[in-house]
Amino acid sequence: MIGTIATVGSEAYDLAFDPNDVGPDSVVECWISQGPRAGDAAFDPQPGDAVTAGDDEGAPLPARVIRRDGNRVWVQLDLTRSVHAVG
Repeated sequence: MIGTIATVGSEAYDLAFDPNDVGPDSVVECWISQGPRAGDAAFDPQPGDAVTAGDDEGAPLPARVIRRDGNRVWVQLDLTRSVHAVG
């Protein structure tokens, strides 16, 4: 998907994550190349950036990038709320 964001129903997200890999601190590792924005050259998440993360089953969650190493991005999920599509 070049230049697009994956959707669950009508809800979009930036990074995909495996809910089984979420740590007790709500941190999960994501791979840009395995996510919905893999082909988006403008997508360059950096520590401190706000992003959304989804698992193709539930509503996307807001998250904050806490670390990046090339293709790997660690985000801390905000498990207290979900992202709802606008429009």
